Amino acid sequence: MTSETREVVAAEPGKRRGWGGFGAVRTAWARLPACVQATLPLWVASRVAVALASLAGARLLSNGPARDVPGLTTLWDRWDVGLFTKVARYGYLSPSYSDRTEVDFPGLPLAIRAVHVVVPDWIGAGLVVSFVVGAIGVAALWRLAADEVDDGDARFAVLALVCFPYAVFLFAAYSEGFFLGFATASWLAARRDRWLLAGLLGAAAASARVTGIAFCAALIVQYVLVRRAAGRPLIARPALALAIPPLPIAGYLVYLRVRSGRWDSYTDAMHDGWHRAVDWPWNGWSRTWGSAFDGDGASTFVWFWRGELLAVVIGVLLTGALIWGRRWGEATFVGLMTVIMSFTNYYASGIRGILVAFPLYLLLARAGARWPWVRGAYVWVCGPLMVIFVVAFTQGYWVD
Repeated sequence: MTSETREVVAAEPGKRRGWGGFGAVRTAWARLPACVQATLPLWVASRVAVALASLAGARLLSNGPARDVPGLTTLWDRWDVGLFTKVARYGYLSPSYSDRTEVDFPGLPLAIRAVHVVVPDWIGAGLVVSFVVGAIGVAALWRLAADEVDDGDARFAVLALVCFPYAVFLFAAYSEGFFLGFATASWLAARRDRWLLAGLLGAAAASARVTGIAFCAALIVQYVLVRRAAGRPLIARPALALAIPPLPIAGYLVYLRVRSGRWDSYTDAMHDGWHRAVDWPWNGWSRTWGSAFDGDGASTFVWFWRGELLAVVIGVLLTGALIWGRRWGEATFVGLMTVIMSFTNYYASGIRGILVAFPLYLLLARAGARWPWVRGAYVWVCGPLMVIFVVAFTQGYWVD
């Protein structure tokens, strides 16, 4: 037997055991964009860790029989997940339920309904949507950070996101992950002067949350900055793409007008279902402060209100830092988002607004590159809080 024959024979068992297939997987992985290779393992590992934390919390905190401990989809069927699922199943203003779901934009419910075609469980379909759009978001976030710092420091931007205390809402079927995924991808396209793509992705983001109003304005500012930096005219065909992101918002309002006969259906639902209305920021601050430091209030809700106050403070400070750094587009997004969440009779869901503020994680990546201790301090402080909130949320305790 020649040496060539022995090599072929030796290789055959490996092929029969599937080693050749493993090589194909490695080849396919090598062909993926650098942003995917840098972030997908971290994203998958973080999702597995969150799922395990929720399951472990359920078992540790249950005194009943093991067979009665809820499974994964039951644990994540909490709070607004049910509202998004109702919209996905029955649509808005349906006789099948009485909740005022008009406050929830249609982007996520439509995605859940689409995925439900192949994922029979509605909650499971929502978790799949959050996983996929989250993977898009962290890849785009890494690429945005890698434009400014080295690859390792850019990875900290992703780590900062998944360790954010309220990152539980990136795993659950909430609209935060949907918005963040498409908003970061849109911002990356805008930086690359690819405005049609930026407009389409921005429209997907705007279809998910009222925060899309601030993002639409930020894209306009970013367009001016990018075109001027490149020495290109502002009045040009790419500017037409800026009209795309507001379309889902306008379309949704028209839809509600047709269905309800009212132009104020959104604000009426907010007032009727959540007793929220437009008000001066200092009035909202005063009411929220009173709830946050009410000694007779339930401890869970007291900390919720304190988180809302902190969200406004972070929004103001982050906007100031971005203005100081002359990052006008990012400052527009965070600043207008802070205005939207503060001009109300009490603060709510603001901390989830900070969760989707991707300029925060880019700022942290730059800070971590300059002062390495920032990375360790952030993870050690925020990571444990994130795990606590995962357990609290899946056990039915209100965290935001």
